[in-house]
Amino acid sequence: MTGSLLDVCLALLLIGAAAGTLVGADAEATTAGDIGASSSRASETAETLAASTAAIEYTLVPAETKTGAGGTTASASPEARRVAHATLAEHLARAAVRSATVADATPSPTAVNYRRAVRRTVADAIDSNTRVRAVWRPLGCDDSDGALRVGGAIRIGPRPPPSATVHAARFTVPVGPSSESTQHERAGTDGPESVAARTIAVLFPPDRTAAAARGDPAAATAVTDRYRRAGEALGVDAVGALDRGGPHEANRALAAALEDRHVEGGSSASAEVADACRTGDPDRVTVVVRTWSV
Repeated sequence: MTGSLLDVCLALLLIGAAAGTLVGADAEATTAGDIGASSSRASETAETLAASTAAIEYTLVPAETKTGAGGTTASASPEARRVAHATLAEHLARAAVRSATVADATPSPTAVNYRRAVRRTVADAIDSNTRVRAVWRPLGCDDSDGALRVGGAIRIGPRPPPSATVHAARFTVPVGPSSESTQHERAGTDGPESVAARTIAVLFPPDRTAAAARGDPAAATAVTDRYRRAGEALGVDAVGALDRGGPHEANRALAAALEDRHVEGGSSASAEVADACRTGDPDRVTVVVRTWSV
């Protein structure tokens, strides 16, 4: 099996393009009058993450296998071993999406080994006074709205000291959903129906999901486990839909359930939730690099 397909088997998504252009300092970071070397170092680190490539070895840990403190499993089969080739920024984006929770449901453990390997690899590429955070927030909804939170994140590096002047650089990484546009995606990009469909498409790209699982028992197990967990969180039988009609039918069921949890009927409260949900971006992961001097 090729390295490219092995990579798809883990991520079940494909980062569509190179990391996006740097878009400036993060609003949460402390800003100094004289930007100085720290800000330059933040930008340089961001550029390194966007441009440097790495081959990361990992294991698709079976969902039913208990992992130890090291995150490994003694019974992992050779078929479950994978090598993912990507830029460091793409690895961060994949790990953030794979860490996504739906209604606080536990993410699938099948990606835990990859996430840990990404953390180690990125930690080796940054210095000790640097913190990197990659966040996928497809929906702008907050729990305080009574709406469902969906999203994932990965962090590498220590928190900056309270007394330190912190500088930051931020960029985005495209996370491409299925190349086969769904009816919801063709209908528009702003409505809650489209946002829900795009969110599920990033989590489960239907054409690539089917290709990854075909003839690969380890990948098929990972796919089924992730659909089961998402379905349980949203109150639908996603695995049953997967068995009946494949990834497209399963995705339609999940997207409809996700939309229902955000927008109910035509009340004004539902409209407010819909507006809030539009502030997210299902198609991009944001990476923030913070640096400081001691």
